[in-house]
Amino acid sequence: MTSGISASSSSTRLPTEVVSYTIASCSEHSGNYVADNIKVDRPLDQASRWSGAQQAPSMKQWILLRLDTLAVVKSITFGKFHKKHPCNMKEFKVYVGLHPDHMVQVLHTCLKDDAVPESFAIPETNKTGLRFPSRFVKILPLSAHGQSFHVSIWHVSVTGIVEPAYVEAVRARYDEYRETVIARHILKHLRQRRMLMPYMSILARTRLELEHPLVTALHSSLVLQGDFPSAELVLSQMASANLFDDYLRSCQPRARWTRLHGANADGDAPGPRGGHAMALDASRGVIYLLGGWDGRKSLDDLWAYNIGAERWEILCRSTAKEKNGPGPRSCHKMVCDSKTGCLYVLGRLGDDIGKISSSRSPSEEGREQARTQTGDRNPNDQQGMSFCSEFYRYHTRGLDGGKWDLLSFDTATSGGPQLIFDHQMVMDSETQTIYVSGGRVVNGDWDSPKYSAFYSYDVRSSKWKLLQPISASGPSSVQSPISQRSGHSMVFDPLTHTLFVFAGQKDERYLSDMCAYDTESNTVTELFSNFSSVGGPDACFTQRAVIDPTLKEIYVFCGLSRSQQTEALTVLKADAPNWVYRYTYPNIPGTWTQILPEPLRKDIDHSKTDAESMLNYGEGEYGTEWDDDIPRPRYAHQVVYDEKTGKAFLHGGNAGETKDEENEHGDPSGDGQDTGIRSRGESGEGPREPEGIAFSSAGYRRSLAFRDGGMEGSENRNDEDAEHRSWTRMRELRLDDFWSMTLIRAGPEEVVRRAVYHIRRQRFREMCEDQPPLTALRYLQTEVADVVDHSDSEEADIFRSLLSHLLVVAPLGIATPTSRGGISAHHDQGSGICGDDTEEEVSEGQDWQRKVARLEDVPPKKRTRSQSPGEEELVWTSMIEGNDGGRTGGEVEGYGFEPTAGSCHPWSETTSRSIEPTPLSIAKMTRSGGQKRSHAVLLLDEDPLEVSSSGSDSVHDGSKTRAKPLSADRFRQRTEVFEGLLELIESGAKQPEGSLLDLVDSEGGL
Repeated sequence: MTSGISASSSSTRLPTEVVSYTIASCSEHSGNYVADNIKVDRPLDQASRWSGAQQAPSMKQWILLRLDTLAVVKSITFGKFHKKHPCNMKEFKVYVGLHPDHMVQVLHTCLKDDAVPESFAIPETNKTGLRFPSRFVKILPLSAHGQSFHVSIWHVSVTGIVEPAYVEAVRARYDEYRETVIARHILKHLRQRRMLMPYMSILARTRLELEHPLVTALHSSLVLQGDFPSAELVLSQMASANLFDDYLRSCQPRARWTRLHGANADGDAPGPRGGHAMALDASRGVIYLLGGWDGRKSLDDLWAYNIGAERWEILCRSTAKEKNGPGPRSCHKMVCDSKTGCLYVLGRLGDDIGKISSSRSPSEEGREQARTQTGDRNPNDQQGMSFCSEFYRYHTRGLDGGKWDLLSFDTATSGGPQLIFDHQMVMDSETQTIYVSGGRVVNGDWDSPKYSAFYSYDVRSSKWKLLQPISASGPSSVQSPISQRSGHSMVFDPLTHTLFVFAGQKDERYLSDMCAYDTESNTVTELFSNFSSVGGPDACFTQRAVIDPTLKEIYVFCGLSRSQQTEALTVLKADAPNWVYRYTYPNIPGTWTQILPEPLRKDIDHSKTDAESMLNYGEGEYGTEWDDDIPRPRYAHQVVYDEKTGKAFLHGGNAGETKDEENEHGDPSGDGQDTGIRSRGESGEGPREPEGIAFSSAGYRRSLAFRDGGMEGSENRNDEDAEHRSWTRMRELRLDDFWSMTLIRAGPEEVVRRAVYHIRRQRFREMCEDQPPLTALRYLQTEVADVVDHSDSEEADIFRSLLSHLLVVAPLGIATPTSRGGISAHHDQGSGICGDDTEEEVSEGQDWQRKVARLEDVPPKKRTRSQSPGEEELVWTSMIEGNDGGRTGGEVEGYGFEPTAGSCHPWSETTSRSIEPTPLSIAKMTRSGGQKRSHAVLLLDEDPLEVSSSGSDSVHDGSKTRAKPLSADRFRQRTEVFEGLLELIESGAKQPEGSLLDLVDSEGGL
């Protein structure tokens, strides 16, 4: 699945019309099945179709449509024969564009082999959100449904916006956009090649901005002038201008958790539970909590938590006793309308349903427990049980504050979902629309799970609607992006009107897919078929997710997972990480980043592995006593996010199994009854076999699960002491803790430090070539070391390796005295720093301070001349040859050895470059010999504009001082540093990505 154009979340309100077209061209057709037949929809006429002359995919086939008018294409519809036909087109691609030779793929999908016409949305904007017009539409059939049959297309209809004034404005803006993009790429290319005069000329004539003015100032100071202090000052100005904000958000964050103890005046707070519902009133900063399962029964209490006051308030101890109030329930969902303050509640798994579900458990132990709960009732008797899907509204403010409304006794009778649990529900307050996705249908049949579909509810009209999204991309041979599922996540971005749906469970499979649904265009785009394969979380179930639409980030709190998709063993991992999903455009795949915990406490042995630290950290009476500073792993919990404070709030959940005697923590009743068989729902609070964390009597943490009444250990069991383990009977532990989480990210000062470190590395590298070694060494020990994060092992290793630049004594383009008539490329990797003449060999792994001492202790040595006649010019001196062939610089102090071939340190970055001929040196020799200069573009010669600017380095020429010419290699080095620093700057403030050179290698390139 590939697409060069993305869909937009903001669509125009102008009317969409059917766009007429003619057949511009097509591949060879079969018989009388000409391309003009597709313009008319005659499903009963077997001859009313186009059919290719060749069998796909043996030959490329196509139909090119020319629209009668320029249009913003919105969709394409394929009509079909009135019944299944082996020639029906299956897989195909669609391209659009202004010219038939330059078109962009917008669709790659499949048609079903039936008689129902299918429509597909065509993206109307590019990846920057800019709309574009089209004149041509190209259809490429790839296969037919029947093998060895020619592909047939029966009818094609194109819709779009054709209003002349609007389309012309779109075309003008798109043409200007294309010109701007190309011009900016040209400017980038010219500056990279040191062609400053044409670069400045284009800037002056077009008045374009290649980048933010501070970025231009950084390039001038760093690359052209070599004014490193000024470059460092520009970095600080960039931080003040917030140019590093995007990079800071992309850095791996750390979670700072805070335990909240905001009881009310009576000391009350919500008790232990899982499978409850929480919703946030963002306008007032109030979190609402309703119901749940405490291990013995379903709850119906309603609480409110004031974020500002940090206090819980009980609104109703039993909503069932309120007029029109909901009864006890768990695995339901609740959303809040921030405009009106109303809460909407849908779905349930009540105690009556729980009894039936327990009786239908595969575990015989579960059946026996269900009989105990239900008395003499036959566990399979479902008569009298209510499967009605009630829909409630609660008023939190206004004249009706504190009152419940029963909006529907059964939503299924009014076009809505059946009774469901473990679904997802979000609200668009702007349009007063509620969206309900998936969930498991409660119908009494627990052996054959049934999943709900995708619905919307219009609050104003009180009407339900079954949504059937149009696939924006992706072959339909793959499962639909919004498939029926439960225990998944769904969040809403109100800024782009996009729903993100991902993960969950269907049948026996845990899912790791993700899709984006555009609520305005009714189109769905598959972002990932398996985000685990691209660095995202494992396939997960009952994970919780919240969104910050301003930052374009989704925060995912993992739940249950499986070590292998093929196994039925479900585990609650003790070290399951939380994640951040960042996106720029909602319909283009973003990036996954793991959220790290805060730095480890000082009382933990950091020399141990993470697993060892976790196993030995806080072992107590109940197996593991988790750090009070972080919440323990759980599932069936609830999370909401407050965008104003940037905090996520987590409450309760199921922590898995713990020892049976842990009554004061796991069972509020204290009756010691094993509640494991009543794990409620697929979210951990319904009809399923209990799963979670268990602990062995030896104190080792084990990921376990009951399966068919038995307990199984996860992988990596230690067979050596397995016979000594005796597993304790476990029970599920439900939690009542309440937490807030804030993400801690690196600040701008950290980005400035890293950038300054790169600049000073380059300055040190140049000092090694231009100044005495001791001067460069002092700079390394003071200025460079001052901006190094020595706690970062990778950064510290790179810092220590910088000393190798001091040990490279042969400058670029200078031959060694042992070479005759050429430049030696021989390396003696077995020698020490200075070759065979050194008394002490220093290996690569030795401490860098020893190398520093060698440079400081060796006395200066006078320059020598070659003893061979005729080689008077090939001598070792302290003079560095300049670009003009003369000698610059002064005596090299501190070098106490005569370099020979292979004398450079073996792990030096510049060893090979210092002794091998470069294209630059070859070009200079060719030019000095009077031969034709054939590749001047690659020489990076000094531009005339550079002559008027003075750099930080200077050379004396008689009585006048002029700027030292910048060599091509040094220009290239500085440019690499500059472009490395651009990675820290937001995309809108820097030169465009990519290169004009890519046009040569592209398909159909130059």
